[in-house]
Amino acid sequence: MSLVSRSAVFGLVAGTLGVFATLGLSSAPAAAEEIKIAVGCPPVPFCSDWVWAEDFAAKLKEEGLEAKVHTGGALGKDPEVVDQLAQGLIQVGLTNFVMIKQVDPAVLGFIAPYMFDDMAHMFRALDETDLLAPIDENMQKQGIKIGALIGLGGAVGIFNTKHPVESLEDLSDLRLRAIDTAQMALFEEWGVPGVVVDMPEVATSLQKGMIDGYANPPVVAFIFKHTDFLKYYTDAGAGTPFRSVLMSNDWYEGLDADTRAKVDTALAYANERNRDWTFKAIDQEIAKLKELGVTVSELSPEARAEFVEKSQKAWAELMPPEAVEAFAAAAEKTRQ
Repeated sequence: MSLVSRSAVFGLVAGTLGVFATLGLSSAPAAAEEIKIAVGCPPVPFCSDWVWAEDFAAKLKEEGLEAKVHTGGALGKDPEVVDQLAQGLIQVGLTNFVMIKQVDPAVLGFIAPYMFDDMAHMFRALDETDLLAPIDENMQKQGIKIGALIGLGGAVGIFNTKHPVESLEDLSDLRLRAIDTAQMALFEEWGVPGVVVDMPEVATSLQKGMIDGYANPPVVAFIFKHTDFLKYYTDAGAGTPFRSVLMSNDWYEGLDADTRAKVDTALAYANERNRDWTFKAIDQEIAKLKELGVTVSELSPEARAEFVEKSQKAWAELMPPEAVEAFAAAAEKTRQ
C-alpha cells in the first residue's frame, strides 16, 4: 500500500506532521534518540498498558537506552499514535486491536468470543503457532511492527445497569455499547441492540440511558470507574482481550544490531512480566467487583453453550474464512 493510502487507513489529518514537529517530535539518529512510549490510559495499576510500558522503559534504561512513558493520551488518540509510528515520529505505542484490524481483520481471531478457553490458552496459541506472523508482515507494509499482544486481565464479560444477565434472553431489554461494527455483528447474533460509542463518551451515555452496558473485561470498568454506574456483571468468558504493542518499523529496522538486541531484551522482559500481571489480575477481579458493589452472575453450562453457539456464528463476520479456519485449528492444537 502506498504512503497516501496508508495515511487514509489511519486517518491522517492535514497538518499533523507540522503540529508534531512543533512539539519536538522530529526524527533523530535511531540509537541516540529518546524512545517515546505512548500510553492512552492514566498511570493507574489497573492499566496493563501503563504497567507494561513502565517495565519496558525500566529495562531499556537498565540496558543504557533513554526512554520515557507518555500517559493519558498525551501523544494523541490511538489513530494519531499509529500515524506517528508509521512516520517514525514516535517509537512505541500501545493501542487497541482496532488499529491492527484496519489493516488485517484476521487479528480478531485472538479476541473472538469462545475461540480460546481462557487467557492462558490464547497465550499458548501466540507462543506455539505462527498466527501472528502474517498479520505482523501486513502491518510492516504500513510502517508498523507488532512488538507484542499483551493481556489486560480476565476474559470479556457483560456489564449492565439494569439487572443480572444469566442467559441470552436476559439481554433482550438492554442496549450495549460496541467498540466497532465487528462487535455490532456479535451483538446481532446475541439478539441485543448495540450502538458504537467512543470510550470517552461511555460514562455520559450510561448516565443518559443511551446505552445500558457493554461487553468488556473487568479491567475496563476499573480504569474508567464505570462501576459507579454498572452494577451487574456476567462472567461470560466471551473473548480473550488483548492490547497491541506497536513499534515504528522504520525506527526498529534502523537500529544497529547492538541497540536492537537491547530493545528485544526489553520487549521480552516486559512481555514476560505482563503474563504474570495478567494472571494475578484475573485472580483478583471478581472479588474487586463485589467489593465495589457489583452483582456478579455466572452462566449455567446450558446458557454458556447457547452463547458459544451464537458467538461462533459471528466469527465469519469478524474475519475472512481462511482466518477462521487457521485460528480454530490453532486453538484446537493448543487446547489443554
